[in-house]
Amino acid sequence: MRAAVFYGPGSIANEEVDCDFRYSPIEPERSYGRTEGDIFLTVKACAVCGYDVRVYRNGHHKIISPVILGHEICGQVNSDIIVNSLGSGQTNTAKRTIKAGSRVAVSPIIPCLSCVYCQFELYNLCINLKEIGSSINGGFAEFVKIPQQLLKIGGLVPVPDNLSDEEAALLEPLACCLNGLYHLNPLIRKNEQGSVAIIGDGPIGLLHLQLVKNMCNANVAVVGRISQRLNQAKSMGANATITFADDAQFDQSLQKTLELTAGVGFNVIIIATSNPVALDFALKIASKNSRINIFAGMPKITNPSMFSLDPNFLHYNQISITGSFSSTPYSLMEAAKLVSQGEINLSTLVTHRYHLRDIVQAVLDTETYRGLRIVINRFH
Repeated sequence: MRAAVFYGPGSIANEEVDCDFRYSPIEPERSYGRTEGDIFLTVKACAVCGYDVRVYRNGHHKIISPVILGHEICGQVNSDIIVNSLGSGQTNTAKRTIKAGSRVAVSPIIPCLSCVYCQFELYNLCINLKEIGSSINGGFAEFVKIPQQLLKIGGLVPVPDNLSDEEAALLEPLACCLNGLYHLNPLIRKNEQGSVAIIGDGPIGLLHLQLVKNMCNANVAVVGRISQRLNQAKSMGANATITFADDAQFDQSLQKTLELTAGVGFNVIIIATSNPVALDFALKIASKNSRINIFAGMPKITNPSMFSLDPNFLHYNQISITGSFSSTPYSLMEAAKLVSQGEINLSTLVTHRYHLRDIVQAVLDTETYRGLRIVINRFH
């Protein structure tokens, strides 16, 4: 098959490889070859995530190169397959059949199925977690292997007929946003007249915007850097947008944001950017009894003073800081329902489509904020 193989920072090669690329009988613990129960999907579309950009630039501790990146995947089933029903648990015998030719969205998590978190079906928190497009080969290829563990947890979700392949690839990041909001649901639902700030104007921030507007009638402000994206946020229902600056104009951005709540602050703040300064900004715009969700992964902190948390400030103002990572197949199923029912619009987020041979350009354009989501949808 044709695949875009990541060899290390700044190095991706479009080449022909075996579908069981990286199989090593000598080092089975690092072997990603096919085992009994695994299947292959034909990749229909795979979106470029900010994580892919960071790996391309700097590598990642989870990555053992060479490996094929790409985890936001829409694939096609090549023969009838049987998967566990969602929510059935590992020991339940409930099954469902996905017919050959069906399109599916892929949950990229590969749990061990034996640790304490897997026992409670918190598969994204698995102690021994592997991930498609990270620790094992991903979707920047003609085919992607789906390990049997993923079938056991119901990790392939049929794509509704009214979604394009490119939209279906964005069901995975939407599921991640849903997982983040599950941590905030009680607060958001109780504060229908409250206020929400989303820091980050990229595709993830805009997905959060749509979800929050769908869940409640709160006033939502989007804080970002790029005027075109902020205009997009307004068209999606943002009550206000603020241009963020982390330099000398930081205080000015802060003042303008606080003015939206008459200085009280926001009930809910979602950090949908990997800029470390965002947490400091979030704490300064937080109201009493607020909750901050750190959705985006941050770069390794080399300057400890960049993060300074005053425990007394959190205590006396009753502020909670939560984190969220990835999602579960249940969230992916819920994401598919929301989009199928027209409650979330993914079509406006897909702005560019590339051939696999242009993967480096797709990564670079994502890095420089060209458009919103870039999707690889041609492979040969």
